[in-house]
Amino acid sequence: MFRKSSFVLGVTFCIAALPASALQTDAFSACLDQAEGAAGAILDCHKAEVARWDPRLNAAYQTLLHRYNGEQRTQLQQAQRAWLKHHLSETHRLAAQPEDIGDMAFMESEDFELNDLVQRTLVLEKLVKQK
Repeated sequence: MFRKSSFVLGVTFCIAALPASALQTDAFSACLDQAEGAAGAILDCHKAEVARWDPRLNAAYQTLLHRYNGEQRTQLQQAQRAWLKHHLSETHRLAAQPEDIGDMAFMESEDFELNDLVQRTLVLEKLVKQK
């Protein structure tokens, strides 16, 4: 059990060290290029990319949930709930920045949401591939 927990922690640190650009799909990069800096278009790109990653996260989580039993399953559920709580609260906190930064608050929120989603997905997919 400790081995699996330390592996998850190690994978998390390795992925967190990756620059956001290393995690972007070609479709997302192309969308950002076409947006040409327009805030609304960039937000649409982020939404589309989240829509690509969210099913991957859910599929990996469901695979692990069906694979694990007992304490392992409980730990996975607790970790996922904790991640989701932090993910949502931080996304909302960033979006609610003072009005003096305008669209930048939404951009920061969207960047965090996407990067956090990608990182969590990659951690769960790595665990799926272990067995």
